[in-house]
Amino acid sequence: MKKILLVLLSISLFTGCENEPLEGEFGGTDVLTNNQGNGNGTGSDSSDLTLDVYELDTDISFSFFGLPFHTITRSDANISNNIITSSNIEVSVNDSPFESETQTITRNGNGQITSDISVNASGQTTNEYIITYTSGEISQITYDYFEDDLDDYIYNFTYNGNVITRTEVGSSISTVFTLNTSNKITKKESFDGTASIQVETITYNSDGNCSNSITTGETNNTISYSYDGFESPLKTVFDEQYILSFLNDDYSDEIGYTLAQFHASKNWNGVNINGAAFNFDLQYNASNRISTRNISYNFEGELTFVFSETFNYVN
Repeated sequence: MKKILLVLLSISLFTGCENEPLEGEFGGTDVLTNNQGNGNGTGSDSSDLTLDVYELDTDISFSFFGLPFHTITRSDANISNNIITSSNIEVSVNDSPFESETQTITRNGNGQITSDISVNASGQTTNEYIITYTSGEISQITYDYFEDDLDDYIYNFTYNGNVITRTEVGSSISTVFTLNTSNKITKKESFDGTASIQVETITYNSDGNCSNSITTGETNNTISYSYDGFESPLKTVFDEQYILSFLNDDYSDEIGYTLAQFHASKNWNGVNINGAAFNFDLQYNASNRISTRNISYNFEGELTFVFSETFNYVN
Protein backbone atom coordinates (compact mmCIF):
# COMPACT_ATOMS: atom_id res chain seq x y z
CA MET A 1 0.00 0.00 0.00
CA LYS A 2 2.82 2.40 0.79
CA LYS A 3 4.25 1.96 -2.69
CA ILE A 4 0.89 2.91 -4.22
CA LEU A 5 0.72 6.00 -2.03
CA LEU A 6 4.19 7.15 -3.04
CA VAL A 7 3.41 6.73 -6.74
CA LEU A 8 0.19 8.72 -6.41
CA LEU A 9 1.82 11.56 -4.52
CA SER A 10 4.67 11.74 -7.00
CA ILE A 11 2.30 12.34 -9.94
CA SER A 12 -0.30 14.40 -8.13
CA LEU A 13 1.04 17.94 -8.36
CA PHE A 14 2.94 18.50 -11.57
CA THR A 15 1.60 16.56 -14.54
CA GLY A 16 0.29 19.29 -16.84
CA CYS A 17 0.22 22.99 -17.62
CA GLU A 18 -3.41 23.85 -18.46
CA ASN A 19 -4.63 23.54 -14.88
CA GLU A 20 -7.86 24.83 -13.39
CA PRO A 21 -8.75 25.04 -9.70
CA LEU A 22 -11.47 22.70 -8.50
CA GLU A 23 -14.75 24.13 -7.32
CA GLY A 24 -16.27 22.40 -4.34
CA GLU A 25 -15.20 21.48 -0.85
CA PHE A 26 -12.49 24.10 -0.52
CA GLY A 27 -14.03 26.70 -2.81
CA GLY A 28 -11.16 26.57 -5.31
CA THR A 29 -7.51 27.46 -4.86
CA ASP A 30 -7.37 31.00 -6.18
CA VAL A 31 -8.07 32.32 -2.68
CA LEU A 32 -5.52 33.01 0.03
CA THR A 33 -7.13 33.63 3.41
CA ASN A 34 -5.45 34.84 6.57
CA ASN A 35 -8.02 34.32 9.31
CA GLN A 36 -6.68 34.94 12.78
CA GLY A 37 -7.92 33.05 15.80
CA ASN A 38 -8.74 29.75 14.07
CA GLY A 39 -6.28 27.66 16.05
CA ASN A 40 -6.19 23.88 16.28
CA GLY A 41 -4.76 21.53 18.87
CA THR A 42 -4.70 23.15 22.30
CA GLY A 43 -6.16 26.38 20.98
CA SER A 44 -3.40 28.28 22.75
CA ASP A 45 -2.13 31.52 21.25
CA SER A 46 1.32 31.06 22.74
CA SER A 47 4.20 31.70 20.34
CA ASP A 48 6.14 28.73 21.73
CA LEU A 49 3.72 26.12 20.37
CA THR A 50 5.40 23.08 18.81
CA LEU A 51 3.93 20.76 16.21
CA ASP A 52 2.40 17.64 17.78
CA VAL A 53 0.51 15.91 14.95
CA TYR A 54 0.68 16.68 11.23
CA GLU A 55 -2.24 15.37 9.17
CA LEU A 56 -2.17 15.02 5.40
CA ASP A 57 -5.22 13.85 3.41
CA THR A 58 -5.53 13.44 -0.34
CA ASP A 59 -8.35 12.65 -2.76
CA ILE A 60 -7.14 11.82 -6.28
CA SER A 61 -9.03 10.70 -9.38
CA PHE A 62 -7.48 9.93 -12.77
CA SER A 63 -7.48 7.44 -15.63
CA PHE A 64 -4.73 4.86 -15.97
CA PHE A 65 -4.55 3.24 -19.43
CA GLY A 66 -8.21 4.15 -19.85
CA LEU A 67 -9.31 2.73 -16.50
CA PRO A 68 -10.76 5.09 -13.86
CA PHE A 69 -8.76 5.25 -10.65
CA HIS A 70 -9.81 6.92 -7.41
CA THR A 71 -7.82 6.90 -4.20
CA ILE A 72 -8.30 8.55 -0.83
CA THR A 73 -5.51 8.68 1.72
CA ARG A 74 -5.65 9.76 5.34
CA SER A 75 -2.31 10.03 7.08
CA ASP A 76 -0.86 11.55 10.21
CA ALA A 77 2.65 11.89 11.62
CA ASN A 78 3.17 11.78 15.38
CA ILE A 79 5.85 14.21 16.50
CA SER A 80 7.82 14.53 19.73
CA ASN A 81 10.51 17.16 20.33
CA ASN A 82 10.31 18.10 16.65
CA ILE A 83 11.09 14.53 15.55
CA ILE A 84 8.66 12.15 13.81
CA THR A 85 8.27 9.06 15.97
CA SER A 86 5.64 7.16 13.95
CA SER A 87 2.97 7.67 11.34
CA ASN A 88 -0.32 6.12 10.31
CA ILE A 89 -1.74 5.80 6.81
CA GLU A 90 -5.19 4.73 5.60
CA VAL A 91 -5.82 4.17 1.88
CA SER A 92 -8.98 3.45 -0.07
CA VAL A 93 -8.58 2.55 -3.76
CA ASN A 94 -11.61 2.73 -6.07
CA ASP A 95 -13.93 3.10 -3.05
CA SER A 96 -12.69 -0.10 -1.40
CA PRO A 97 -12.66 -0.31 2.41
CA PHE A 98 -9.79 1.64 3.96
CA GLU A 99 -6.62 -0.32 4.64
CA SER A 100 -4.46 0.99 7.45
CA GLU A 101 -0.76 0.78 8.20
CA THR A 102 1.46 2.04 11.00
CA GLN A 103 4.96 3.18 10.13
CA THR A 104 7.67 3.01 12.78
CA ILE A 105 10.94 4.88 12.40
CA THR A 106 14.16 3.67 14.02
CA ARG A 107 17.28 5.81 14.54
CA ASN A 108 20.89 5.12 15.39
CA GLY A 109 22.87 6.72 18.21
CA ASN A 110 23.49 9.80 16.06
CA GLY A 111 19.76 10.30 15.50
CA GLN A 112 19.93 9.22 11.85
CA ILE A 113 17.00 7.22 10.47
CA THR A 114 18.04 3.60 9.92
CA SER A 115 14.68 2.00 9.12
CA ASP A 116 11.07 2.81 8.29
CA ILE A 117 8.86 -0.25 8.70
CA SER A 118 5.14 -0.47 7.84
CA VAL A 119 2.81 -2.92 9.57
CA ASN A 120 -0.83 -3.45 8.58
CA ALA A 121 -3.86 -3.88 10.82
CA SER A 122 -3.28 -7.65 10.92
CA GLY A 123 0.20 -7.19 12.34
CA GLN A 124 1.98 -8.16 9.12
CA THR A 125 4.97 -6.18 7.88
CA THR A 126 4.12 -4.96 4.38
CA ASN A 127 7.22 -3.00 3.42
CA GLU A 128 10.39 -1.60 4.90
CA TYR A 129 13.22 0.78 4.18
CA ILE A 130 16.67 0.03 5.55
CA ILE A 131 19.21 2.87 5.45
CA THR A 132 22.93 2.14 5.84
CA TYR A 133 25.56 4.76 6.70
CA THR A 134 29.30 4.88 6.12
CA SER A 135 31.28 7.57 7.95
CA GLY A 136 28.00 9.34 8.70
CA GLU A 137 26.84 9.48 5.07
CA ILE A 138 24.04 7.42 3.50
CA SER A 139 25.75 4.67 1.54
CA GLN A 140 22.80 2.39 0.75
CA ILE A 141 19.00 2.34 0.85
CA THR A 142 17.18 -0.98 0.53
CA TYR A 143 13.44 -1.09 -0.08
CA ASP A 144 11.50 -4.35 0.32
CA TYR A 145 7.84 -4.45 -0.73
CA PHE A 146 6.72 -7.83 0.59
CA GLU A 147 3.75 -8.25 -1.76
CA ASP A 148 5.65 -7.80 -5.02
CA ASP A 149 9.41 -8.17 -5.44
CA LEU A 150 9.25 -6.17 -8.67
CA ASP A 151 8.91 -3.03 -6.52
CA ASP A 152 12.03 -3.82 -4.49
CA TYR A 153 15.20 -1.81 -5.08
CA ILE A 154 18.67 -1.21 -3.73
CA TYR A 155 20.25 2.24 -4.11
CA ASN A 156 23.99 2.74 -3.62
CA PHE A 157 25.66 6.13 -3.17
CA THR A 158 29.09 7.62 -3.75
CA TYR A 159 30.31 11.08 -2.75
CA ASN A 160 32.68 13.48 -4.46
CA GLY A 161 32.77 16.87 -2.77
CA ASN A 162 29.34 18.44 -3.17
CA VAL A 163 28.15 15.78 -5.65
CA ILE A 164 26.25 12.61 -4.69
CA THR A 165 25.80 9.88 -7.28
CA ARG A 166 23.10 7.25 -6.91
CA THR A 167 23.10 3.94 -8.75
CA GLU A 168 20.45 1.23 -8.60
CA VAL A 169 21.33 -2.45 -8.53
CA GLY A 170 20.18 -4.10 -11.77
CA SER A 171 19.34 -0.79 -13.48
CA SER A 172 21.10 1.36 -16.09
CA ILE A 173 19.65 4.51 -14.50
CA SER A 174 21.87 6.70 -12.31
CA THR A 175 21.14 10.05 -10.71
CA VAL A 176 23.54 12.82 -9.74
CA PHE A 177 22.61 15.32 -7.00
CA THR A 178 24.57 18.58 -6.75
CA LEU A 179 24.53 20.64 -3.53
CA ASN A 180 25.75 24.18 -2.89
CA THR A 181 27.99 25.33 -0.05
CA SER A 182 24.94 25.49 2.25
CA ASN A 183 24.18 21.81 1.51
CA LYS A 184 21.04 22.77 -0.41
CA ILE A 185 20.32 20.77 -3.52
CA THR A 186 20.68 22.84 -6.69
CA LYS A 187 20.56 20.21 -9.42
CA LYS A 188 19.27 16.70 -9.99
CA GLU A 189 20.28 14.98 -13.23
CA SER A 190 19.41 11.44 -14.25
CA PHE A 191 21.18 9.32 -16.85
CA ASP A 192 20.39 6.15 -18.75
CA GLY A 193 23.88 4.85 -19.19
CA THR A 194 25.79 7.96 -20.26
CA ALA A 195 22.79 9.73 -21.83
CA SER A 196 21.15 12.50 -19.78
CA ILE A 197 17.39 11.89 -19.66
CA GLN A 198 16.14 14.45 -17.13
CA VAL A 199 17.55 17.53 -15.40
CA GLU A 200 16.00 19.66 -12.67
CA THR A 201 17.69 22.86 -11.53
CA ILE A 202 16.70 24.65 -8.33
CA THR A 203 17.12 28.31 -7.33
CA TYR A 204 16.49 29.92 -3.95
CA ASN A 205 15.20 33.25 -2.70
CA SER A 206 16.80 35.52 -0.08
CA ASP A 207 15.15 33.46 2.72
CA GLY A 208 16.88 30.33 1.43
CA ASN A 209 13.61 28.82 0.19
CA CYS A 210 13.10 27.19 -3.20
CA SER A 211 11.86 29.89 -5.58
CA ASN A 212 12.08 28.13 -8.95
CA SER A 213 12.60 24.69 -10.43
CA ILE A 214 13.14 24.05 -14.13
CA THR A 215 12.91 20.48 -15.43
CA THR A 216 13.93 19.38 -18.92
CA GLY A 217 14.14 16.00 -20.62
CA GLU A 218 11.43 13.37 -20.10
CA THR A 219 9.49 16.04 -18.19
CA ASN A 220 9.49 19.73 -19.09
CA ASN A 221 8.24 22.15 -16.45
CA THR A 222 9.01 25.66 -15.27
CA ILE A 223 7.66 26.10 -11.75
CA SER A 224 7.91 28.96 -9.26
CA TYR A 225 6.93 28.86 -5.60
CA SER A 226 5.63 31.56 -3.25
CA TYR A 227 5.42 31.76 0.54
CA ASP A 228 3.74 33.75 3.28
CA GLY A 229 5.67 35.69 5.94
CA PHE A 230 5.15 33.25 8.81
CA GLU A 231 7.31 30.47 10.19
CA SER A 232 6.65 26.98 8.81
CA PRO A 233 6.44 24.27 11.50
CA LEU A 234 7.35 21.57 8.96
CA LYS A 235 10.93 22.71 8.30
CA THR A 236 12.15 21.91 11.81
CA VAL A 237 10.48 18.49 11.75
CA PHE A 238 11.43 17.37 8.24
CA ASP A 239 14.90 18.89 7.86
CA GLU A 240 16.39 15.80 9.50
CA GLN A 241 15.17 13.94 6.40
CA TYR A 242 16.35 16.61 3.93
CA ILE A 243 18.96 14.51 2.14
CA LEU A 244 17.16 11.20 2.70
CA SER A 245 13.95 12.39 1.03
CA PHE A 246 15.79 13.10 -2.24
CA LEU A 247 18.18 10.19 -2.23
CA ASN A 248 15.22 7.83 -1.81
CA ASP A 249 13.02 9.23 -4.59
CA ASP A 250 12.52 7.97 -8.14
CA TYR A 251 14.78 9.34 -10.86
CA SER A 252 11.78 11.00 -12.58
CA ASP A 253 10.42 12.73 -9.45
CA GLU A 254 10.56 16.53 -9.38
CA ILE A 255 11.88 17.75 -6.04
CA GLY A 256 10.94 21.44 -6.06
CA TYR A 257 7.54 20.86 -4.47
CA THR A 258 9.12 18.79 -1.67
CA LEU A 259 11.49 21.66 -0.91
CA ALA A 260 8.59 24.13 -0.90
CA GLN A 261 6.23 22.08 1.22
CA PHE A 262 8.48 20.45 3.79
CA HIS A 263 11.81 22.30 3.85
CA ALA A 264 10.95 25.99 3.53
CA SER A 265 11.28 28.38 6.47
CA LYS A 266 7.98 30.04 5.51
CA ASN A 267 4.63 28.47 4.64
CA TRP A 268 4.22 27.55 0.97
CA ASN A 269 1.14 29.40 -0.27
CA GLY A 270 1.22 29.32 -4.05
CA VAL A 271 2.71 27.92 -7.22
CA ASN A 272 3.01 28.90 -10.87
CA ILE A 273 3.22 25.91 -13.22
CA ASN A 274 4.21 26.78 -16.77
CA GLY A 275 2.41 30.12 -16.53
CA ALA A 276 -0.69 28.89 -14.64
CA ALA A 277 -0.75 30.50 -11.18
CA PHE A 278 -2.51 29.10 -8.10
CA ASN A 279 -2.76 30.37 -4.55
CA PHE A 280 -3.63 27.98 -1.73
CA ASP A 281 -6.18 28.34 1.06
CA LEU A 282 -4.26 28.82 4.32
CA GLN A 283 -5.76 29.33 7.77
CA TYR A 284 -3.84 30.54 10.84
CA ASN A 285 -4.29 30.70 14.59
CA ALA A 286 -3.95 33.90 16.58
CA SER A 287 -0.17 33.42 16.83
CA ASN A 288 0.10 33.31 13.03
CA ARG A 289 0.89 29.61 13.15
CA ILE A 290 -0.56 27.79 10.16
CA SER A 291 -3.51 25.61 11.17
CA THR A 292 -4.72 24.26 7.79
CA ARG A 293 -3.66 24.34 4.16
CA ASN A 294 -5.87 23.17 1.29
CA ILE A 295 -4.90 22.71 -2.35
CA SER A 296 -7.17 21.68 -5.22
CA TYR A 297 -6.34 21.09 -8.89
CA ASN A 298 -7.99 19.92 -12.07
CA PHE A 299 -5.40 18.88 -14.67
CA GLU A 300 -7.14 19.20 -18.04
CA GLY A 301 -10.03 17.11 -16.74
CA GLU A 302 -7.78 14.04 -16.62
CA LEU A 303 -6.71 14.28 -12.98
CA THR A 304 -8.48 15.89 -10.03
CA PHE A 305 -6.60 16.35 -6.83
CA VAL A 306 -7.58 17.62 -3.36
CA PHE A 307 -4.83 18.00 -0.80
CA SER A 308 -5.59 18.91 2.82
CA GLU A 309 -3.17 19.48 5.72
CA THR A 310 -3.95 20.07 9.40
CA PHE A 311 -1.40 21.24 11.96
CA ASN A 312 -1.98 20.41 15.64
CA TYR A 313 0.19 22.04 18.32
CA VAL A 314 1.07 21.63 21.99
CA ASN A 315 2.76 23.99 24.42
